[in-house]
Amino acid sequence: MEEKEGAGKLMKITKKTKTDDLDYGFTKLPNGLKVLLISDPETKVSSAALGVNIGSLVEKDDEEGLAHFCEHLLFMGNKKYPSENEYADYLSKNGGNSNALTQQDRTIYYFYISNEAFEGALDRFAHFFISSTFNEGSIERELKAIDNEFSTNFNNDGARWSQLKKSEMNIKSPFNHFGSGNLKTLSQPNIRDKLLAFYKKFYTSEIMNLCIYSSKTLDESLRLVEGLFVQIPKIENFKMPRYDEVKPYDENSLKFFYKIAPVKDLNEISLEWYLPFCEDYHTNPASFLSCVMGHEGPYTLTSSLNTDNLCNALVAGSSRVCKTYITFNIAISLTKKGLENYKEVILRTLKYIKVIQNKGINKRFYEEVKEIAKLNFDYRVKLSPISATKIFSS
Repeated sequence: MEEKEGAGKLMKITKKTKTDDLDYGFTKLPNGLKVLLISDPETKVSSAALGVNIGSLVEKDDEEGLAHFCEHLLFMGNKKYPSENEYADYLSKNGGNSNALTQQDRTIYYFYISNEAFEGALDRFAHFFISSTFNEGSIERELKAIDNEFSTNFNNDGARWSQLKKSEMNIKSPFNHFGSGNLKTLSQPNIRDKLLAFYKKFYTSEIMNLCIYSSKTLDESLRLVEGLFVQIPKIENFKMPRYDEVKPYDENSLKFFYKIAPVKDLNEISLEWYLPFCEDYHTNPASFLSCVMGHEGPYTLTSSLNTDNLCNALVAGSSRVCKTYITFNIAISLTKKGLENYKEVILRTLKYIKVIQNKGINKRFYEEVKEIAKLNFDYRVKLSPISATKIFSS
């Protein structure tokens, strides 16, 4: 990065893909909020996203779904724009839209809109976090909206499997929670008081990341951001919650095999490992392991299972849960024969892992993976404004 003097201290990011002709700048506001600015003179649409490094993991036992509910209520008016439909109406009239998602350790808010209306949308968006009022008249309707989301997950195999895993984790761990919430967990007479307490305790500027993507120059965007987002309160003596004080898995929740009746017509085995969190993108060991386990060449696990008509497909990959641990998953779509012989499929998978452990990393294969990763970076497809802001604010 190189530092550029302007409206504020702006570090211009120069390390980019070979096909990337956009301008990037990074700054940190006086209240601690981190900002990534992206300038694209050719874009017809502008976007912004703000990530808060707080999610459902901080909820108490009697608050399941509170972080998700907070996300919903922030849309419903603030001191400057008290009408609960002001933000949505403004976006709709100017070719825009918005959404948000609550995860275990973060919550992300985002929108896109026409360039001409971007400043107005950004002003409305910033006041979510400057002066939200948690409109009491919106509570009942948003409770029903959350309950509707919960109901749709009844028929979602991924959501069902995810909640089963959480339920089977260490009961003393924050991961053993029902993060999405529903009418049952959130219908409490003092729910608004809990929302306000949650917001005032955790929504501090120093744990927020903002990404702006627009046709404006970096300096123009910087001035716009400084005029708005510096107003977001910073909580004094804020202490970031830790999630590693109790391990999510222990001897009572590991080494189990679950048989699940799916909603869809699925025949699949999913093997999952709990691994330490690693954020070293220079080496990215989990990504390399995914390539090794998912390789389809001769003498691989996929080749062995395909040859004997035991599987239709095999996918391996890691998932970042939070900055405490990751999971590594091998999902195998089984043939009818594979379903009948699922124990053999598991045994071959474990034997294959043992072979890799004993033989170590094949240098030639490693260099191939490294070169492909470099090519993917250098010639990456341009992200849409909304995709870019969602990714870079998380």
